[in-house]
Amino acid sequence: MKLSTIVDVRKEPFHLNHYKSSRKQVWEIYHAHPCMEFLFVYEGQGSVEVNKHQLRIESGTLLMFQPFQLHRIRIEGPFVRSVLMFDPYKLDAALLAFSGVRKWFNILWKQQLTCQVLPQQHNFAKIFEDLNRKLRSVPANKQQEEFILCLLSILQQLEPFEKEVYNGQKDKNKPRYNHTALQMIEWIELHYKERFDLNRMSEDLHLSTYYLSHTFRQSTGSSITEFIISRRLKEACLLLETTSETAGFIAQEVGFLNGSYFCRVFKTVLGITPKAYRMQV
Repeated sequence: MKLSTIVDVRKEPFHLNHYKSSRKQVWEIYHAHPCMEFLFVYEGQGSVEVNKHQLRIESGTLLMFQPFQLHRIRIEGPFVRSVLMFDPYKLDAALLAFSGVRKWFNILWKQQLTCQVLPQQHNFAKIFEDLNRKLRSVPANKQQEEFILCLLSILQQLEPFEKEVYNGQKDKNKPRYNHTALQMIEWIELHYKERFDLNRMSEDLHLSTYYLSHTFRQSTGSSITEFIISRRLKEACLLLETTSETAGFIAQEVGFLNGSYFCRVFKTVLGITPKAYRMQV
C-alpha cells in the first residue's frame, strides 16, 4: 500500500494511511478530494474549518469529510492520525444486503450534515489499528473485504450519533450539492489542468456565467476559482510525492501559469514551499 493522503479512488478504491505522524510546529492543509474520508486523531490540538464552521480538534476526535468537500485543518505541535479514504460508490454497492446501514451511509455520503467532527471517540483507535494489522497479514486480493468489514463497523459505531450528525427533519431529502453544482464539479475534474474559462464552462453546461458562479458558491461555500486551485494543489502534492520533477514542470502540468505563481499559491494555502513539502514526505 502506498502511504499517501493523495488517493485516486479510480485506481485504489480503499486506502488506509495508518498512524501518520507530523512533528512540525504548525501543520495546515486546505483541500478537497473525490473520495470520502474518515480521519481519527491520536495526538494533536487545533481546528478544522468545514461548511463555514470552525471546530476544535483534539486527541480522540473523529472527522468525516464528503467527496469534493473543501476543508481546512490546522494543528499546532505534533499531529498523529489515521486516515481512511474510499470510493463511496464501491462501498454503497457492497452494502446492498444491509439496507439499514446502507440508508445511514447514504446520509453521511450525500446529505447536508450538521456535524462532521465528533470528539471523545477513542474507541475508533482500535478499529483503525485492527484494520491495519489485518491488511498486513492478508493477501492483496482479500484486502478489499477487510476494508468493507471495517467500514461496516465504523458505520454501526456512528449510528447512535445520527441526530447529532444529521437533522433529518430540517434537511429531509436535501442533497449537499444541487444538480448544477455536481455538474460543475464533474466539469472541473475534466478540465482543471487547463486555463479556466468561465465562458467555456457556461457554453458546455448551457447555463449563464452569473448563475454558475452564484450557484457554486451557494452550494459549496467556495468560489469556482478557489475550488480549482484546491484541485490543482492536490494534484501538485501527488507529483511532489511521486516524482522528481521541478516546480516549474509541475506548475504547468496541473494548470498554473508559471512556477513562481505556483510556489506563491502553494505557500499561501499550505503554509510551506513545494520544496519543503517534498522534503518532509
